[in-house]
Amino acid sequence: MAAIEDILAWCNSERTRLSHQLEQLVSGHLRTYEKQAQANGWLEVDTTMESIERCRQYISELNAIGARYPDVTATPHVVAPPPPPPVAPPPAPPVQQVVTVDQRTAHDREEFKPDWISGWGVVKGTQPHWNCVGVYMTRTEAEAAAEQAGRGYYARWGTYNEGSKIFSSGPSFSPL
Repeated sequence: MAAIEDILAWCNSERTRLSHQLEQLVSGHLRTYEKQAQANGWLEVDTTMESIERCRQYISELNAIGARYPDVTATPHVVAPPPPPPVAPPPAPPVQQVVTVDQRTAHDREEFKPDWISGWGVVKGTQPHWNCVGVYMTRTEAEAAAEQAGRGYYARWGTYNEGSKIFSSGPSFSPL
């Protein structure tokens, strides 16, 4: 059982690291870019929204792993000191940005699905047969609701259709 305890400890530390990175991305202190070769040089495309979505997805996966083993206590490890406070980023130079259909932001994608909302769902079970008890704006609210919902419920980032009451999220691992 020691191996799963170590894995859960790693999940907890990775979730903490990703949460900090997500906060930095959302606040604008951290931005990500992709360089694309062009005939007259490089085109820098802002990929911050994709990085935010990826962080949320990874945090959801780590929450799902932890929810599968609610009775196991993670092995305590030495916690790294908190990262230094962020330094204000330099102003970004104006960049010509070419946006393809696949590079739309999450907000743009929601225009095509008006009945769907993005947020932290409190779910139990596996996709596509999740039991979803609610969708929340913040992970903290969702984790508190998951504790109140009972054993096996966990917070997961995804989209919720208010009309059909369906919660959908990215890929998930299959049960052992």
